[in-house]
Amino acid sequence: MFVGRRMTRNLITVAPDTSILKVKNLLKEYNIDQVPVVEGKKLVGIITDKDIRDNSASPASTLSVHELNYLLSEMKAREIMTKKLYTVSPGTTIEEATKLINEKRVNSLPVVVHDELVGIITTCDLLNVLLDFMGMDTPSSRVELTLSGDMGDIAKIAGIINKQGLTIMSIVSTTSREKGDTRIAVIRVNTDDITELSKAFEEAGYRLTMEYKVE
Repeated sequence: MFVGRRMTRNLITVAPDTSILKVKNLLKEYNIDQVPVVEGKKLVGIITDKDIRDNSASPASTLSVHELNYLLSEMKAREIMTKKLYTVSPGTTIEEATKLINEKRVNSLPVVVHDELVGIITTCDLLNVLLDFMGMDTPSSRVELTLSGDMGDIAKIAGIINKQGLTIMSIVSTTSREKGDTRIAVIRVNTDDITELSKAFEEAGYRLTMEYKVE
């Protein structure tokens, strides 16, 4: 899956000369925590609610609300916006975007084409992708198996599920570092009762490490 399929396209943006007071009000009005700064369609920066807090008067200040708002109205977006940005393109994979967000410790990535802002993808968007991949919106049950290391494990698992008359909603194979780099498979199937399926896995030599029903 690619960023272009999950990014937010209808963006709230501001110009470099927009007052910080207006930016603050926009964040509150639209219940967002960041806003891109653009010149025309060109991305030049981004402002977060943290940027505004960091550049506001200290809570210990004797300024009144009116005085603080006046200062924020005089301060412009270009003065506090972050100019060093990490961006992706619509063709960037979801995996690459997730890795970049994790490595750079940011909450979002502007999506650009030739410096032109076309969207934004956030950590919330990426979490929704994960939920979709794992089939969480469909009544189902989750089974976690320890794999034997056989290259044909996944095919065997699929065959067992098929014999039970069930459908795989999602399947992910990963490494459990807590168990000495043991390979595990996390499977979601379209049933609310995996009793018989669990027995079938155990009879085939697989060890169930976790199971639970999703209501």
